Amino acid sequence: MRKPASSKHKNHYLKRFALVLILLNLASTSIAQQFKLIAKIDTLASLVAVDNFGNLFLVTPKNEVMKFSPKGKFLWNYTNNAYGDISQIDVSDPLRAILYYPAYQQLIVLNNNLSEISKFNFSSNPSQLVSLVASANNNGFWIYDGINRELKKLSNNFTEDISTGSIYQRDGLNPQANFMLNSDQYLFINDAGKGVHVFDRFGNYFKTAVINCEKHFDVTGNQIFYVENKKLHSYNFLTFESKILETPSPQGFTDMVLHNQQLIILTEKGLTLWGI
Repeated sequence: MRKPASSKHKNHYLKRFALVLILLNLASTSIAQQFKLIAKIDTLASLVAVDNFGNLFLVTPKNEVMKFSPKGKFLWNYTNNAYGDISQIDVSDPLRAILYYPAYQQLIVLNNNLSEISKFNFSSNPSQLVSLVASANNNGFWIYDGINRELKKLSNNFTEDISTGSIYQRDGLNPQANFMLNSDQYLFINDAGKGVHVFDRFGNYFKTAVINCEKHFDVTGNQIFYVENKKLHSYNFLTFESKILETPSPQGFTDMVLHNQQLIILTEKGLTLWGI
């Protein structure tokens, strides 16, 4: 028969358990402390994005686009009130920013100084309704036609390079698509309430990351970073590994975006920029 543990042994186990709790708490704290505050920007933003150079782009509620350096210094701005609200800003290509105004089916491309370099209106084709756009390789564009459930890749002069046909008929997908992003190898579409559909660079369906992404997300390598219940999550769509990341939580926090080594946290009064 096993002898009951002595009080000496009990105290030893209690001390070890307390030590484990302390170490776990320190580990959690150290993760949060990895983020260093770079700048505080007292400007309300409805959309934010970070390019591969670390430059920050934000869209204000009045549809003004503002660009800041990686240190939070204001650089350039752009305003065009002729086309309604901006629903997307894509800065995957650091040499250009893509804006989309869905009410007028208007796409505008800006250079790195936020000056217009090209534009295109999709309403000239009445048989389609473009709901999402994204940057593509070789200065091209991906668009999602919500009426025909179709993905198209366009060249830099807006001629069609790739058309998937209906992804509903081909793949059984009928997404409530509200966000799209392209990386070097994959195209990602958020399907509200169902997950993020992943396509290869030719528009072929690859898999669905079954995560509850509210809308926007970011991708670095195989990791999808997204916000759920005011927590920043990472999900590896190849290994299925999922984590909740410890981040700073400024007062009035409403949303956040993580791209490479930059973390942007939106608050009710503006935003804060953090480095890792």
